Amino acid sequence: MIIQGYLYTYLYIILILLITSILNEVFKVRLVITRKIVHIGVTFSYFIMHYYFGYSIHMIIVPITFVIINYISYKKNFFKGIESKESLGTIFYPISVLIMATITYFNNTFDPAYAIGLFCMGLGDGFAPLFANFLKSKKIINNKTITGSSTVLIFSSLVAFFFGIYFNLNYEIIDILIIGFSASLIELIGVKGYDNLYLPLGIFMIVIMLGV
Repeated sequence: MIIQGYLYTYLYIILILLITSILNEVFKVRLVITRKIVHIGVTFSYFIMHYYFGYSIHMIIVPITFVIINYISYKKNFFKGIESKESLGTIFYPISVLIMATITYFNNTFDPAYAIGLFCMGLGDGFAPLFANFLKSKKIINNKTITGSSTVLIFSSLVAFFFGIYFNLNYEIIDILIIGFSASLIELIGVKGYDNLYLPLGIFMIVIMLGV
């Protein structure tokens, strides 16, 4: 079962990386779009790892390997559909996952915080620039737009709602809104390029403070 977990996880992630590289190089899909396809798609590998690895040490090994792989890709421009020399997001992504996974390995009760933090980053921060590109709106601060911040708010609230049910957290509407607005605020005021690090970890801590 563990071997299947590694096989399915790596195949799933590599498939997404290959598809986006083809989209970028062959079909000339813009880098901002292919990067976010990876950003969103890879997030769902959580369910594969959660099913096959549970709370074993293996939940840590996968993000460790991608910290290394993504760093090499960043230096060598291996996965052309995701790399941008202007941002270290592809490296910060697995680092934040590794931190949350490691903490959860030692304290399994933090799994809901791990999942919510991960998906707020994956979906909230993933969809924000896509919607902002298609629905132009006024810029607020840090070159962020109303559309982008609203997208983070909506998707993060939906994430909190879904995992509240998934983990039977008995969240009330106020808890969901706290998570949604917190994610939007963290993404809004943070330093560009570092949101893959501080957004999931920030929400991770907020969910723990709300009680899991």
